[in-house]
Amino acid sequence: MSPYSGGGKQNCCASLPVKWHPGLTVVVEWVKDPDPHAYVNWPPLGTDGYRAAYKLHAAKYTRHRAVVPVARYEELGLVNVHFLPCNQVAVSAGATYPGRPDYPFHFPQKMQEPATCPES
Repeated sequence: MSPYSGGGKQNCCASLPVKWHPGLTVVVEWVKDPDPHAYVNWPPLGTDGYRAAYKLHAAKYTRHRAVVPVARYEELGLVNVHFLPCNQVAVSAGATYPGRPDYPFHFPQKMQEPATCPES
């Protein structure tokens, strides 16, 4: 998925209890493309040049993994994973959704990556 978008090419599994409890966490793994719009300058799709450009580009992907607390929920519902600057992640799993006052997170719509990220 591209920055500031929803959904994505691959969504998978979150097995969560019906009732939230303190200490509930999930493991989030993702691959990050450092330049998601680079393809606009590549040779035509389906050509050897395109395949070579893709191979060079994909070698720059970074892989990430985080163990993330799940925000408190009263009723199990949609799982929302927010990918934030500096490879931070926030997860909710309730019957509410972004934009509602009862949603646990109220992040700005578009957050820019800072020039440097704090050490974890």
